[in-house]
Amino acid sequence: MKKKLFSILILLLTTNTFSQGTPSFKILDNPTEGKTFISDSTTNNRGKKVFNYYKTWSNIKKKRFKNKKNKFDSIYNYALSKLDSNAENKLKLTKKQIANFENQLVESRDSIRILNPIIDSLSNEYNKEYLQYTTWSYLKFGPKRARAFFDILYDGKGKRFSVLNNTGFNIGNNTGSIYSELVSGNLSVLRVSLGAMISSSSSDSLSMAKEDEAYQRLVSNGGNTVLNIEYPLAYIHSRNNQFNFISRLKAKGTADFPEFGTTTEEFAGSATIGIDFYADAALTNNQLRFFGAFNYNRIYGTEEFSNNLGIENSNFSFGQLTLGLVFNNIKFSFIVLTLSSEKSLENRNVVAGGQILH
Repeated sequence: MKKKLFSILILLLTTNTFSQGTPSFKILDNPTEGKTFISDSTTNNRGKKVFNYYKTWSNIKKKRFKNKKNKFDSIYNYALSKLDSNAENKLKLTKKQIANFENQLVESRDSIRILNPIIDSLSNEYNKEYLQYTTWSYLKFGPKRARAFFDILYDGKGKRFSVLNNTGFNIGNNTGSIYSELVSGNLSVLRVSLGAMISSSSSDSLSMAKEDEAYQRLVSNGGNTVLNIEYPLAYIHSRNNQFNFISRLKAKGTADFPEFGTTTEEFAGSATIGIDFYADAALTNNQLRFFGAFNYNRIYGTEEFSNNLGIENSNFSFGQLTLGLVFNNIKFSFIVLTLSSEKSLENRNVVAGGQILH
């Protein structure tokens, strides 16, 4: 029954799929290519010029709306102070004056509520322009730039919170898995996502099927239920995005439940901390792009987690190298190398994946 369900899900979801062993983003054309942005700078106490911002259209519009918001902030604070003074008998206001100040509070508050998301959207747009115009960005990602970074990679369209973002599959030797990212959002400098996975094996041996499925989950996304946390380290690219290099710190928590149909006798969980690197190069027309991705992690699992994998140590290191290409909007990838402190997990089998990019 589980195998039939797995096959049906594969057929339904292959129109929007990606390999879990490789980053699910696609580097698009750089909208700042061929443009020149004037930089605004100030001189510090040492006589050195300090960069402030680029004069882009989105940043100019943001400044205009911020000036409007500052005006309404002043009106709101002035009306509030007058009403407060009247309440403390420091000022004698007439009923008409009180009503007028109350109207100012409501109108200015409503205007501020309208302006805040507009300013937030323009600020995010400017930070994306900054990252795309500046070819070297590393170890300097605050909340705004981190949000813009993930927006560029995952095409978030400025959303702070998304549901049902990605669904995909991996196919290995006698195994397959399907994964869906259910929700994702930004938490300060971090991107946090929650996903679910189903894995299956065609092996006739129950013990072999359990081990194969556990390995499939390990190389794809880690578990039945997955919590991912990402922090950007570097975004380096050519001006036309023909060459790109990206690095992130990643943490992950996984859980496998027998109640969800996973081949495990008891609950199995793990926590992972690691780093990943992604690099690609495209032809001049951007129709064909070659990429490679490497990640290396330290994994801390429960006893059942290691039993499922057929290894003795529940704490071990694991890394993998993925190579692939993107032709137009079709992505192919292969996990060609795995490294681990547990020798039985090294180069077990090649795992293939695919994705239709939008």
